[in-house]
Amino acid sequence: MTSNRGRSTTPAIELGLQLRTERLRPRPGKPRGYSKEEVPRHIASSRTILDIENGRKRTVKSGTVRDLCAFYRSDPDLIEHLALLAQATREDDWTNAYGSVVDRDSWLYHQLEDRAARLKFHDSTSIPSLIQPKSYVEMIRDTTVVNLELTETDWEKAIQYRLDRRARWLASKRPMTCLIGEAAIAMHLNNDAKRELRQTMLELARLPFADVRLIPFSAGRYDLLGWELNLLEFDNGEEPIIRTRTARGAGFIAADSPTGNVIRRAFAQAARMSIPVEEYYA
Repeated sequence: MTSNRGRSTTPAIELGLQLRTERLRPRPGKPRGYSKEEVPRHIASSRTILDIENGRKRTVKSGTVRDLCAFYRSDPDLIEHLALLAQATREDDWTNAYGSVVDRDSWLYHQLEDRAARLKFHDSTSIPSLIQPKSYVEMIRDTTVVNLELTETDWEKAIQYRLDRRARWLASKRPMTCLIGEAAIAMHLNNDAKRELRQTMLELARLPFADVRLIPFSAGRYDLLGWELNLLEFDNGEEPIIRTRTARGAGFIAADSPTGNVIRRAFAQAARMSIPVEEYYA
């Protein structure tokens, strides 16, 4: 049984970690545990198990957890512990009010972001969503031609979601480094978005826990050009997590993996090529 003392994990993520550990636990005749495909489909499909174990299910039924544990022949104490975690996934969190505008991956990301000790962002063509002012999001709405038929209410929720997310970060005073390509600022913006963006970035740059920097065109090409990258670092020895979005796809990467180490070195390179946003606006 994995202890949850001393960890600041959300219930869905902790439940997934412990269920995966239990599924893969060596047992007689099963030195590598069970594969997802070996679990009877009337309990849960392999896709559902994958989503649960990755913390991507917003809510998990206690009955499903008990059925999985019965199949795994889990210890009774562990079953009760996991059932309580399943109940906790059904409690409200701050993202629940925005369910129509937050997909599963974004929900999982924001659960991780909420408990990260340090935040690092890079985007070469857009303003990272954490620091987007209201008028900038409204500009995105007004210039979007092809979309998923979001209603006006959905857009209002998306705007408020960003504002709530930023307020939570500001209240926490967690260190944040933000690297932004000059293209994100140099492109045509309406006057309101341009003015509020400048004001917001300069205000944030004055905070002792925020480092907002710009990568100028004069820096030339660099390895993260075209990448959107979020790097989350945790305390208590927990492995950092990277979320990337590129033209080739998107996903989560363990920061201590070979690929993750390359990306972290590329982030450091981009930081060396950047200048303080105050210098750009001087």
